[in-house]
Order: sequence, then C-alpha cells, then structure tokens
Amino acid sequence: MTGIVFQKITVMFLILAAGILCCRWKLIDEEGNRKLSNLLLLLVNPVVIFVSYQMEYDSRLIRNLILAFLLGLLCFALQIAVCSLLIPAGGKSGLLTRKKENKNYQIERLCAVYSNCGFIGIPLINSLFGREGVFYLTGYLTIFYLFLWSHGVILMTGKADRRTTIKNLCSPAIIGVLLGLFCFAFQILLPDTVVEALSSIGSMNTPLAMLVAGAALGQTSLRSCVGNVRIYYISMIRLMIIPFCLILLFQFLPFSPVLLLTTLIAASCPVGACCTMFALTYGKDGAYASQIFTVTTLLCIVTIPFVVAAAGIVGIG
Repeated sequence: MTGIVFQKITVMFLILAAGILCCRWKLIDEEGNRKLSNLLLLLVNPVVIFVSYQMEYDSRLIRNLILAFLLGLLCFALQIAVCSLLIPAGGKSGLLTRKKENKNYQIERLCAVYSNCGFIGIPLINSLFGREGVFYLTGYLTIFYLFLWSHGVILMTGKADRRTTIKNLCSPAIIGVLLGLFCFAFQILLPDTVVEALSSIGSMNTPLAMLVAGAALGQTSLRSCVGNVRIYYISMIRLMIIPFCLILLFQFLPFSPVLLLTTLIAASCPVGACCTMFALTYGKDGAYASQIFTVTTLLCIVTIPFVVAAAGIVGIG
C-alpha cells in the first residue's frame, strides 16, 4: 500500500510542478487560477462526490458511512484538543519561540486543524480506493465543513455568526453529499450514459486540483518560508503529530481498513487553501498562512506515505 500511495502522490506532484511552471511562465495568472479553483470547487468536486453515491444499496456501505461521520467528529475533536495544547492562545508561542508573544496563534491553529482534504484528499483517495473511498470521505468532508464554518470562524473572530455559518454550509460539496445521499437512499440510479458523462467531468479532479495548487505555490516565495522555524513546527503538528495520534487511536477500532485509511489520509493532508482565504477575510496574516500552506504541501509527498506505512505496521490497512 505504501508503494502505491507514494506512486500516486508522485504523479500528483508532477502535475503540481507543471502548475508551478504554468504560473512562472504566465500561462496561469492569479485571476485565471481563481477561476480554475472555482471550476474545481463549484463543479468538479461536487460531481466526484455525487457519482460516488451512484451504487446499488448495500447495508455495509451505509453502516460504514455512519461510522465515517462519527470518525470525522472524533478526528476534529482530537485535532482541536492537540492544537489547543501545542499552540497556546495569545500567550507564549510554545516550544520553539518561547520568548516572543505569539500573535499568529489563530492562523497556526486553523492551519494545524484544517487539512486540504478536498483538493488533495479527494483525488488521492479516489485513485487509491475508487468510489467506495470517496463515498466514505464524504462523511469526513461534511464534518470538515461543519467545523470550518463554526469553530473556524469563531477561532478567527472570537464570536459566532449564525447567519454566515448557515449560508456557508450550503457549499457545493455539501449539496453534492445531500443529493448523492438522496439518490442512494431511494436508489435513483442515473442512466449509464449520464454517469459516464459525470465521471468524465470528475476525471478532471486530479489534474485540475494539482494545477491549481501548483499555481498557488508558484505565487509564493519559497525563500520567505525557509528561514522561519515556526513554520516547520506547525507543519510537524499538521503532518505528523495529528496523524500519529489518530493511528494510536485507530489501531483499536474494528472498522473497515478502507474506512480507517480514508479518514487517516484525509487527516494527514497538508494545510487547506481555505486557511489563507480565512486569514485574508478576517484581517490576519495571509502571507504567513500561505507560507505554511506551501511548506506542508511540499512536505506531504514524504509524510503521507510515511503515515500510511506506520498505519500498516500497526495493522491498519
């Protein structure tokens, strides 16, 4: 499994490298990348999610989907607890910069909790486990959006905004989950021709997601990331400490290996692009969030296979 994961990630990162070159060669500018990102978020991702539900009813799938929702809740509760412990709020910044006030703790916590489980998680899990993996991933994604637009907003602003939270929960991905669940529950199976057309749209997910991520990285100065030791500390929390805490927990759960690995990989992905968006939206240091996004995205080509290998050693997968 580790070899397959490394192979799939390598393919994804070669496409990501193409995205960086496209940015540097001015083939994709900031506005163009924003439009490609919208295409991915508003069309391709929801289609991939919806198509994953186009399967004949199976009680095993329903049981595992319910478990996926519960695992998602467990994951985010653990991630928030770990980050609260390792990234103090407003006071001293902790292990690596004890003598300085940590003014960026909100960004750091957000980056450590919320992974890129959409842009990187969906294509990786789809390539590893197919529709069944994406089917289970929708449980994690739903919990992700619930926490992002509630806990995430409260973390950045210090207050809850119920109207904004409800509005933002009506995201295309959640709509894709709801429509897919409806069709699955009532066994509304679309004609093969329609499913084939939707699958063709969904097949754009991996190359498009990696091109968008690559173009985003191409707009960030790598030199500005290298000397900031704090970035590596946050990266270690996101890519290593949280996944290994989950491995310690998951090894005792008698669940489907595909379900456990899907959840683990989703929680092991690099920092989500949404963290930069949140930082800019709520008047925080967007450049710092972008730097953490860049470093974790580059490091995950090594850390995700390592996490999967560790999971295999303890009997997960």
